Amino acid sequence: MRLWFQRMASFLRADDADTASVRAILRTAALRSASIGVGTLDGVALPSPLSGHVEDLEEGPAGALVISRPHDGPARRELVAGESLHLSIAADSGFHHGDVEVIGRWTAGLGAMKRYGYRVTIPAALVHEERRSLHRVPVAFDLAPRARLCRPISLAELGEGTVVDVSEGGLCLRVALSGLIRPEEHVVVRADFPAFFPTIHAEVAVAHVIPARKPGHSDIGLRFLEPQVELGRAIRQLELRRVNRAGAA
Repeated sequence: MRLWFQRMASFLRADDADTASVRAILRTAALRSASIGVGTLDGVALPSPLSGHVEDLEEGPAGALVISRPHDGPARRELVAGESLHLSIAADSGFHHGDVEVIGRWTAGLGAMKRYGYRVTIPAALVHEERRSLHRVPVAFDLAPRARLCRPISLAELGEGTVVDVSEGGLCLRVALSGLIRPEEHVVVRADFPAFFPTIHAEVAVAHVIPARKPGHSDIGLRFLEPQVELGRAIRQLELRRVNRAGAA
C-alpha cells in the first residue's frame, strides 16, 4: 500500500500538483470542518465524525494542519509526536488522502467546551479517491424529522415525507411524491430537525429516486450544492452523544 501510494502520488496530479493546491484543499476542509479518518501507512481509514475533523490550517512555512479528535471513544489511542499516519479527509465526492507526521498535541476551549486534537505536518501530496465516504447518520432514532420538496422557481410542492439519513454531503428522504423528479434535477428541500440540529432549507441535486418499501413512497437521495458547516458540526455532536450514552449504559 505504501509503495502504491507513492506511485499514485507521483502519477496523479489533478489535486496534488503543488503545495498551493494541497493547501487550498486543506483550507476548504477546515472551513467545512471535514471529517477525517486516521490509519497506519499500510492502509486507508475512511472519514467518520467519530474519528475527528479538520480544525484549522496554520499558515506560514512552519504551519501545521490541526485535527480535532474526541478525547475518548471506541478504540481511541493517543497519537505520539513523530508518529507517521495516513490521513483521509472527506470531500464532496470521495475523499483525499495523504501521509502526515504528528507534531504534538493540541487543545482549545475550557471545561465542557474543551476540544482535543493534534498538530500534524502538511501532506506533501494528496490523492483524491472517488468513493462514497461521508458518514451517514440514520435519523429514525429521533422521531424521523419531516421534510418537504418543491420546485426551485415556482415553489410547487413535490411531496412531503421523513428524513431517513443525513450526512455532510446530503440526505435521503422517504417521500410520497406528487410530481415527477429525475436524477441530477435541482429541487428545494426543507427539513426540520430537533433543537440541536439546524433546519435544512437549501437547493439540492437529486442523486437517485428508487421505490421505497412503504407503498406509494420513494426513497430520494439528495446532494447538497453548497457546504453545510453547521450540519457537519451537529452530526459530530450527535454521534458523540450516542457514544457517551452507550458507554454509560
